[in-house]
Amino acid sequence: MSNSDQLKELKTAARNIARARRIKHIGALEVIAQALGYPHWNALTNAERKGWRPPEGDRAIARALVLAENPLISIDTDPWSVLGPDKFEGELQGHSYRVSTQSDDVRMWGRGWEVTLPEAPLAPARFRVTDHSLKANPIDHTNFRHAALEIASGWRKLVHARIASDWPRRSTVPDSAGRAEHPLGHEVSDIWFCLHCDQSSTGVEVAANLFHCPRCLASPLEIHASPWWQADVTK
Repeated sequence: MSNSDQLKELKTAARNIARARRIKHIGALEVIAQALGYPHWNALTNAERKGWRPPEGDRAIARALVLAENPLISIDTDPWSVLGPDKFEGELQGHSYRVSTQSDDVRMWGRGWEVTLPEAPLAPARFRVTDHSLKANPIDHTNFRHAALEIASGWRKLVHARIASDWPRRSTVPDSAGRAEHPLGHEVSDIWFCLHCDQSSTGVEVAANLFHCPRCLASPLEIHASPWWQADVTK
């Protein structure tokens, strides 16, 4: 492997981290540099110009960072299979729970309760009692709800990382003019319109909510670059 290839591997890892986190590439380069013991990316490149070369151990650290940010990055078959079946269940404050996803919504449940976190980042959690016969349901307690929500939020973060890694970069990180690219239709605009609620949002707002409407949480299928439905069909 050439010296340029070694540094390129670190840059590629940073690019993958940036996509998963939905941050600028320079921010991800700083993450890589600091993980390798440098205060910032410029310090790392200065060392490289003076003869330092990232050894295999450092490149392995960079690869591990990518996997930690986006363990679902392998989507050839079932992306969740890479985690193993033991990752989908656990115990919280003495109560067993399981986790699953459906259409990228995260569902966490146990005996008599469940928590659902919809795909849209701005969508609130839904708590539900599934067995009203229980005299002591853990979901009735605020501290249990908060702890369950923290676990479910971690899973939703993985879902978001996988989605962001699959989408065009500008769908999650708008350009300097605030223009975002629709992940399905690939239109580009700085203003977006929702067919469901008939309200508009900026490119920055819809990108932050993974192209769900920031106002009514409608799906990306309802988001359009122009309000074509408002046209006067009588003309």
